[in-house]
Amino acid sequence: MEESNTIRILIVEDQPLCRLGIRMSLEDTEMNCKLLGEAENVAQAIIFLEEQGTDLDLILLDYALPDGTGLDVIEVAKRICPETKIVILSGEAGGAVVKQLMDKGINGYMGKNIQPETLSKVIATVMRGGTYEEEETMHLHDNLKADMECVSNLSRREMELISLCASGLNTKQLAEEMCVTPHSIENMKSSLFSKIGVKSTNELILFAFRVGLVG
Repeated sequence: MEESNTIRILIVEDQPLCRLGIRMSLEDTEMNCKLLGEAENVAQAIIFLEEQGTDLDLILLDYALPDGTGLDVIEVAKRICPETKIVILSGEAGGAVVKQLMDKGINGYMGKNIQPETLSKVIATVMRGGTYEEEETMHLHDNLKADMECVSNLSRREMELISLCASGLNTKQLAEEMCVTPHSIENMKSSLFSKIGVKSTNELILFAFRVGLVG
């Protein structure tokens, strides 16, 4: 009979070497872990959840998957096994995505370069009801909070200009779209740069993606 304190785990990761590394890390830990399954995409993860989701204690989940994202898996997991803990292992998500994941109720976020002893710490933290975020992720949250404060101070026209800049329009095209002169566009950009704390249109576009103004 399986011990009641066994932590039953599903790994969702499309890279075989990453799955191997996580599996080896679980084997190295002193915690009582049992790997119930592995999935390499959203579809496989959903099939597993539908068949064995109620047996799971923990999902170690990559964010970027070949047929979707970790959000697709989270949505199904929250419906089938809402008490199951979820930890994202990814190095690709920006601040807005991390915030979205946290809002969805994940229990932890870690980069893929995780060490076995750190993974043990993460698992122990989330299984006792805590939330684990590595230092880099905390910085992402701090930076995103500052960015969102900037967004709250932008006018509708300024947000429109940011969106149009992200679509790749030049100054003349921007002026035509917004029914103003090219000189007015340059003045608006200059004001935006000052408000947001960027120095170029490229940095402005990166800001827009970071805070989710454009997809």
